Amino acid sequence: MIGKDTIAFTLQTREMFTSIAPRYDFLNRLLSVGQDKDWRKRAVDLLDPMETDHILDVATGTCDVVIEIARRNLSAQIFGIDFSQRMLDLGRTKVTRNNYNKSISLQIGSGESLPFANESFDGVICAFGIRNFANVQMGLREFYRVLKPGGRIVILEFSVPQNQFFNTFYDWYFNLILPKIGNLISGHSNAYTYLPESVANFPNQKKFVEWIEKTGFEKVSFAELTFGIVSIHRGFKVSY
Repeated sequence: MIGKDTIAFTLQTREMFTSIAPRYDFLNRLLSVGQDKDWRKRAVDLLDPMETDHILDVATGTCDVVIEIARRNLSAQIFGIDFSQRMLDLGRTKVTRNNYNKSISLQIGSGESLPFANESFDGVICAFGIRNFANVQMGLREFYRVLKPGGRIVILEFSVPQNQFFNTFYDWYFNLILPKIGNLISGHSNAYTYLPESVANFPNQKKFVEWIEKTGFEKVSFAELTFGIVSIHRGFKVSY
C-alpha cells in the first residue's frame, strides 16, 4: 500500500519536472557539456534491442531514449511511460518530427505501478529516472514483473565518482555551479539543487547491484562512464 508520504513526494517531484520541461533538453546538453547524448546511446547499446522485441522505457521524459532505439531501424515495438504529461507532450512532438509514430507508443503512468501485464517486455530501460522514484525497490520489482523470462534491464543513472582527484572537481561543479545555472535557466527555484541532493542519497554502484539482485535479477553488472559521473547497471530476469 502506498503511503501519504510517498504520494506527496511523487506529486512534488512531478510538479518539479513539469515546471522545468520546456528547458529540460537544453539544460541536459548544457550542463553535461553534450555528454548526455552519448550516455544514452551507450545505455541503448547495452540494452541491445532486437528486431521483434517489445521494449519499455520507464521515465521516458522527452523521449530521447525511445527515439535512440527507433533510430536503430528495427521492427521492435517501443513503449515510453512517464508521470509528467508536459514531458510526454514535448516528447511526442519530437517523436512525430522524427516520423517514429508507428514504432513508438507513449502513455502517462508511474514506474512504481506499471500499467502493463506480467511478462510483457523483452527489455526495460530507465535513464536518469529511477533516482526520482519515491520507492526505488518497488520500481525494480515492477521492472522484474513486466519482463519476460530472460529479459534484461538497463538503468542509466548519475553516480558519485570514486576517483578522489576527480571527485574534488565534481563536488565543486555538481554542488555549486550546476544548481545555480540550472535553477536560473529552468526558472525553478530548487530543481537543480534537488539534483545533487538526490544523487548523494542514491545508493552507490555496488549497493545498487545488491538491490537489483535482491529483486531477483541475475548476472547484474555496472559500468562507469565519464570518470564515474554516471553509471549503467544491467541485469537479466531469470529464465525458466
